Amino acid sequence: MHARASDNAGAAIAVPPIEIDTLVPCSPGAAFDYFTRDVGRWWPLARYSCSQARARSVAFDGRVGGHLTETDADGKEYVWGTVTDWEPGRKVALTWHPARSPDRAMRVAVTFEAAGASTRVRLVHSGWEALGAEAAEARDSYANGWPNVLGKIYKAYCEGTA
Repeated sequence: MHARASDNAGAAIAVPPIEIDTLVPCSPGAAFDYFTRDVGRWWPLARYSCSQARARSVAFDGRVGGHLTETDADGKEYVWGTVTDWEPGRKVALTWHPARSPDRAMRVAVTFEAAGASTRVRLVHSGWEALGAEAAEARDSYANGWPNVLGKIYKAYCEGTA
């Protein structure tokens, strides 16, 4: 099922989820830990953050109801989302609203599945309807960003750590 957003005339616009897969050379448990526990080590904060060059860290509060939070050089915190599913070694899901109000949150779910000696990491970013008329443009931006963040940067971190 695809999200629907409204354009300026009030018509519904279908906005499909973004789905990205990557294969990393480690167990599902390690891939989950690298994605969650180590997010501050591999996430490209200078490019993808609320405070850009002033960003100093990003971290998960690893539990349902916890947050994914960025902290800047002055200690100001920016909540990127709230954890809705936390299954170590299997799945993490959260609302997603960096630089937006929580009432405009999308959803990001990441699953970790054994694939031989590797792990298939699958990210699904959905809920674009929360952005209304901005949905298609925002989706295009993330469609360019997620392959770099997950498929290149996170994957390289896993390869270098495993």
